[in-house]
Amino acid sequence: MKKDEKFTDDSDTGKASPVPVGGERIFLPVCINITDKAILVVGGGRVAAQKLKTLLKYTRNITVCAPEIRPEIRTTGIRCLRQKYSPELLDKYRLVYACTDDKKLNRQIAADAGKRGILVNVADDPLYCDFISPAVFKQGDISVAVSSNGKNVKKSVRLRDRFRQILESENE
Repeated sequence: MKKDEKFTDDSDTGKASPVPVGGERIFLPVCINITDKAILVVGGGRVAAQKLKTLLKYTRNITVCAPEIRPEIRTTGIRCLRQKYSPELLDKYRLVYACTDDKKLNRQIAADAGKRGILVNVADDPLYCDFISPAVFKQGDISVAVSSNGKNVKKSVRLRDRFRQILESENE
């Protein structure tokens, strides 16, 4: 980025988005060490359940917080808090997923996490994400992640599925 580029500001949350005006986010694909790191998922619906499908392949050190939590989430054995979100919840966590059906609340979660230096993923709102979730296939020690920088999820999933076929055919 050039030194003189301006950044957007979100008056709803007060969080300055480090995106050049008229620009977009650029995400670096990385693997994060989550050993002994607690993860918080705020939201207990369909989107949270989808995020958990990938997270549970890597860790069980996850807490879900929402007033209502889907049965398929409650039966995973992870910690479930049936309560509304409050910023104080964030203090115990290193990664946060904002997965509610309330865009304003998700953005508030992002702002609260940002103030605490906690990385946050805001479902379906990449401008407020510190990281995005790629389409992932995991087989043993091999993980394949495909990302479109948050722009074309369906294509990422199709490509991930192609890699899955390749890896599964190698094991036959």
